[in-house]
Amino acid sequence: MLEGYDIIYFAPNTWEGLWRTRHQFMSMFAQKNRVLFVEGRTSLHKVVDQFRQGTLRPSDLRRPVVQEVISNLFVFRYPLWAPISGHFPLRQITAGIRRWYLRHVLQKLGFSRPIVWLHRPSMVDLINDIPSPRLLLYHVVDEYAAYGSVTPEKRRRIETQEREMAARVDGVIVVSKHLYESKRQLNPNTFLIPNGANYQAYSAALSDPRVPESLQSIPRPRLGYAGLISGNIDLEMLRNLALEHPEWSLILVGDVRVSKQMQAWEALLAQPNVYYLGQVEGAQVPHYVKGFDVGLMPYVLNRQVRNSCPLKLYDYLAAGIPIASVNVPAVREFGQYIHLARRPTDFVQAVQEALADNSPERFRARRELAAQHSWEARIEQVSETIETLLASKGSQATDGEA
Repeated sequence: MLEGYDIIYFAPNTWEGLWRTRHQFMSMFAQKNRVLFVEGRTSLHKVVDQFRQGTLRPSDLRRPVVQEVISNLFVFRYPLWAPISGHFPLRQITAGIRRWYLRHVLQKLGFSRPIVWLHRPSMVDLINDIPSPRLLLYHVVDEYAAYGSVTPEKRRRIETQEREMAARVDGVIVVSKHLYESKRQLNPNTFLIPNGANYQAYSAALSDPRVPESLQSIPRPRLGYAGLISGNIDLEMLRNLALEHPEWSLILVGDVRVSKQMQAWEALLAQPNVYYLGQVEGAQVPHYVKGFDVGLMPYVLNRQVRNSCPLKLYDYLAAGIPIASVNVPAVREFGQYIHLARRPTDFVQAVQEALADNSPERFRARRELAAQHSWEARIEQVSETIETLLASKGSQATDGEA
């Protein structure tokens, strides 16, 4: 692992909540480096809406700007009273305030020549906020222009920002082969490092024979999905699954964001064999997943999903449970361990095959595969990539001086 560096990660949202790739990487890097996790900027429109809805209190405006959440890992929060505004001159004034606060914190912490990670194309302007970065990285975990809520005009803006971002950074790290093929055209220093498995957390959960109380009363077989429930989940396919097999229990765990699919979501929940258990803390997720008889990956095969590397895949493998999935490209290389549905109409058959794939030998095989793709293995790949880029950049600087 890298050691002795200062690292800044510009994230799209907060440190709290469901842990994602960035949380895994930065918490591990903090073991031997100092890390500043910069939470996402908010807009004036969102701040006003939160005040109106009562979800934002006046005391929130006085919250700490920086806080050490674990040893050597600091979380920086932009002051809410300096949000992004689209109007001149307020936009320039608040941007200057945010830049001053960030640089003040960097100076206070003694950060020098940091390795900087940027998560979204819209963050390209933040490059100018960091004095003398050692290395600039663009971390791509999704095809951002393919999000369902993106309008054609916004898509063009994202694509323009991404071209500029890729041109300015020293390297691009992507999580899927599809993303690798598209992003390496923008920057030749593009590296494929997929998501990983929290193997140790699942090992600890499996050593405890108990499951959460909310699972205990649900009859088996239990078909489970744990994660974000959004427009990328095929709710109609799940409803058909529940209707065709009323003897199966369908369990959903996670945050729900289906405002445009509310009717389909309500129709799914109306089935007597469907159980929504709400959102749970990240540390508790392995205890739920180990109680599933089959892990479901019931995605809509849109452009975003085709470019993704689902964390669910590695979670289910680490739990040792059989997996039924739609035909996501990133899943195909694990074909002998996954039961794939080539079409949505084949998903019931994939689940049936997964239910039969429950021998102790197959359980161990899935766990062994997860161990090979652990976050510990991924952090070594990332460290090697960064060392390669640093060496290349140092070589170029020496050549320039010559």
